[in-house]
Formats: sequence, structure tokens, C-alpha cells
Amino acid sequence: MRIGIDMRGLLTGKRSGVEQYTLKILENLLSLDHHNTYVLFYVSYRDLDKRFEKLLVEAPFLKQSNVEVKTLKWVNFPLLLHAVWKPLDWPKVDKICNGLDLMWLPFPRLLPLSRRCKLIITFHDLIPEIFPQFYTWQSRLWQWQMSYPYLARRAEKIIAVSESTAKDLVQIYGVDAKKIQVVYEGVDDIYFSPPSLRLQRSVQKKFKIDQDFIYYVGSIEPRKNLPMVIRGLAHIKAQPKFDKMKLVISGGKSWLAESIYEEVNNLKLKKSVIFTGQVTEMEKIALLYRAKVFAFPSLYEGFGLPVIEAFATGCPVITSNVSALPEVAGGAAALIDPKEQASFNQALEKILTHASYPNNLITKGKLQAKKFSWAKAANQTLNVFLNGSH
Repeated sequence: MRIGIDMRGLLTGKRSGVEQYTLKILENLLSLDHHNTYVLFYVSYRDLDKRFEKLLVEAPFLKQSNVEVKTLKWVNFPLLLHAVWKPLDWPKVDKICNGLDLMWLPFPRLLPLSRRCKLIITFHDLIPEIFPQFYTWQSRLWQWQMSYPYLARRAEKIIAVSESTAKDLVQIYGVDAKKIQVVYEGVDDIYFSPPSLRLQRSVQKKFKIDQDFIYYVGSIEPRKNLPMVIRGLAHIKAQPKFDKMKLVISGGKSWLAESIYEEVNNLKLKKSVIFTGQVTEMEKIALLYRAKVFAFPSLYEGFGLPVIEAFATGCPVITSNVSALPEVAGGAAALIDPKEQASFNQALEKILTHASYPNNLITKGKLQAKKFSWAKAANQTLNVFLNGSH
């Protein structure tokens, strides 16, 4: 088979969960499958050729002998390109790729294809439909013209990263449940082995973390419910034995993030909240090993990969009892109502003041993390490709 992979999402310069998912599935797919040909597709404009070259250096597995690269070489602007793609459904990308049996979109995006080319799409979540208020009008316009409901209907098969996302696809888009396959995300083996103490200390030194801390990693945006964590820090610091506690927040600033910084200022916590910006994977792992608790009270997640990663490092987790989070946490986290500050405060206090409770969470968390692997996810994804091509 000739399997097309839409690589556009990997060339945006961001490294959020979707990009990580795409790279990990590709790495494990190419390790597993030397039989089929994988055709990597992107649109060549501005500096994207340079970005693709950089990606090949970071991900040498993309140079395997059964991998081809095809580009649409147009001078274009993304909005202009979509303005042509949407009404005209042209040019057919499978033809640009010298014929494809199927095209996989690791994230739903408009892409004109011939009817004979099967389309398989991974849906991570339906957040724009459920929480439109968490997006700027520009983001909502972009999402509208991506035609997610149409793409869900057009796809031969859909990969959902959780039962929660599968249920949303059926309920909100009316997708036939029979064409949805749930394939969980994975966690890398490196999370299960502590980095050297030297590295852990150097990371703490780099970010000027000189005290015990609560940790969060992810994008900085309203859906992640960070004001709850900031208020939780203020609550715990009122107790003399925790007055030096810090909160460390890693991740890129996303849209509508101002309220998060305002909360820090209003509660006079500027010296106690450390924003590290984006961190490398090894820095993230080192911080998870050093943290007293990982806080992830998100209002909605299609999967919630940081929860599994924290489990693997043996960091106790507080997360929400909504969307995919209870499914992924599997009873190994302190589950709280993301709209109830008191429930977060109580969970935080219980982890920081009881010895047996966090130890119990750590034991359960490590067992839960072992259930998720990228090799397993890639194997299941390949099975979807093979079934979807018939």
C-alpha cells in the first residue's frame, strides 16, 4: 500500500500534544512496518522546506527507505489555499503524491482527495464545539472553515484517542459508531527511569526552583483551568509549613491567557509562581521527578497525556472528573470537580500532608501508566489502515 501522511501539523513550530502524538506514532509505525510505502505530504511555502529539513534531523526515522516526501509547491497563504480547497476540492493531493491507497490525517484538516483514496482521520477532541468561548474569533473562523463535521462524515475510518472522544463524535457530529476505532496514546519508556540527580538539580537551578513545588505542564489557556491551581497554591501557602511552596508552570502561552497572569498578580504570588516557558522532554521529566504533586484540573481533555507521563515518573496527580480524564487516570489520581475550588484544595492538602495517600497514588499510577505504550498505539493504528483500505 501507499499510505499518505499529512505532515503540515508538524511544521507549525509548536510541539503540543498533537505534534508529539504524530511523531511518536510515526516513529513506531516505521519501526514496525517496512512493507508499505509512507508518503509524507506538506505544502511548500515560506520557510517550510527549511522546517522540514530540521524535522528530518530531529526525527531521522523519517528518512527510512520506505518513506517518500511530496510537496505541493504553490506560492500561497494558508487562508487563500483553503479558500481554493474548500469550494473547488482541488488539486487532489493523492495525485500530487503519485497515487495513494489511503491518506492519514493525524489531526483533522481540509485536504482535497480523489474518492478512490481512502481517508482516515484521528480526532483528539471536539473542544471547539463544546467550549467555543475558549477561542478567539480568529481561531473560531479557522475552525469553521476546516469543516470538522464534514471531514468526520467523509472519513472511511476515524481514530479516536479515547472512548470519551468517540462518544462526542457520535453525539455531536452524528458519526456512525462502527467506523470509529479507539486507539489510546502512549507514554515513552524514558518516563519510567529517573534522570540523573545531576540533571534534576541542573534543571532546578536553570529555572531558579529552590523549594518544593507543585507542577503543571501544558499550554497556558483558559481550558486548562490554571487559576484553580494558583488559588490552590495560595490556600496551601497560608499554612506555615508550606509557606515556601512554589508552583512551576511549563508550556507555551496560548490564546486568552491574560486571566492566568492576572490571578498570580491579584493573589500577590509573583515570587511563588515560576513560568519556565517551553521545556525539553528531559527537562519535563526531571521536573516531574522533583515535583511534590502534578496538578491538571482541566475543564476538558480528549485524552490528557501529561497525566500518564506524571504517573510513569511516580508523581502524585490531581486531575478532573470530566471528559477523558477519569478514563485515562483509571482510579490512580485524585479526581476533583474542576469547578469546585474546595475539592482541589482538599486533594492538594491530602497529598502534601498524608504519607500513605500519595504513596498509594504513586503505586497505582505506575501500574496505570504501564497500560499505555506508543508501540501498542502504532500497531493498532496500522490495523486501522489495513482494515480501512479494503
